[in-house]
Amino acid sequence: MFRGILAGGVALSAAGLILTGPAAYADLKAPYARAAAIVDADGELNNGKNVVKSWRASIGRYCVQIDRQVAASGALVQLTSRAPRRLPFVAYRNPSAICNEPNTITIGVYDVDGRLADGGFDLSIA
Repeated sequence: MFRGILAGGVALSAAGLILTGPAAYADLKAPYARAAAIVDADGELNNGKNVVKSWRASIGRYCVQIDRQVAASGALVQLTSRAPRRLPFVAYRNPSAICNEPNTITIGVYDVDGRLADGGFDLSIA
């Protein structure tokens, strides 16, 4: 009986791995977003969809240049912090004097005390 239970548990575990694998991969590609980016604290683009590049302009100021097929000026942007005690927000949409590149979104990241601070973030454009 123990062998049957063990074999059933192994089969269920294998089925769970097979079923959850593609879903996690689909989330990484952001299938429902027009553009998406994972930006590290140093401004480097970790991963992206319809994003040309990203960079750190200064302490707590980041620029994300979106592909020209997605208009940054009228986009609905969602940000999620990747660092504890950091609050990212959209500072400027295209055009921005800080980023000075076409179709670029400027992101400001603040600590909980209200000072500019470096911190990575996830960006999604619906």
